[in-house]
Amino acid sequence: MRPGRHPRQLTTRQAAAYCQVSIPTLMRWIANGALRASRTPGGHSRIELGEFQRFLRERGMPPYLEPASESRVLVADDEPEMVHLIVELLRADPEEFKLETAGDGYEALVKVGSFKPALLILDVVMPGLDGIQVCRRLKEVPESSAVTILGITAHEDAVPELLRAGAEACLVKPFDLVDFRRVVQRLLASRRAP
Repeated sequence: MRPGRHPRQLTTRQAAAYCQVSIPTLMRWIANGALRASRTPGGHSRIELGEFQRFLRERGMPPYLEPASESRVLVADDEPEMVHLIVELLRADPEEFKLETAGDGYEALVKVGSFKPALLILDVVMPGLDGIQVCRRLKEVPESSAVTILGITAHEDAVPELLRAGAEACLVKPFDLVDFRRVVQRLLASRRAP
């Protein structure tokens, strides 16, 4: 959590990501009174956690579970530009992430063991072990089978094989940045769900 943010409030970005809607849609809910929010001195909306839980209950959505104080994310891709892009996207997210990177499949396996990420963002085509092999190995071992895997690939035909290997989701490059954030939030929220 960033300094100065009240621990029992959500930003519109966090609430929209959880509901898997756009921020303008969430702002319409606030404007029409369906969801109550307060305003910060800077003019931003903040939603009290209790109010958000009420809103979710009324719509039959699962309750919001507060994020862990630190979500560990490992980004494994052999393209430095893609690693940089993903790391910057995660750093810009309101949630605090502890980030680590790997440049190939072998390094990804080693870092899963030492870093213990909640989420592995895994490129499919990498030197040495490819993402599909990494995914299979991680899912076969009880100590690493709980790692949530988001595959990324430029080869759409690789998506079904990656999902069969155990990835929870897959995005095709070039992916939409809003979709990327939404998928990351959904995958991390599903880990926290009872």
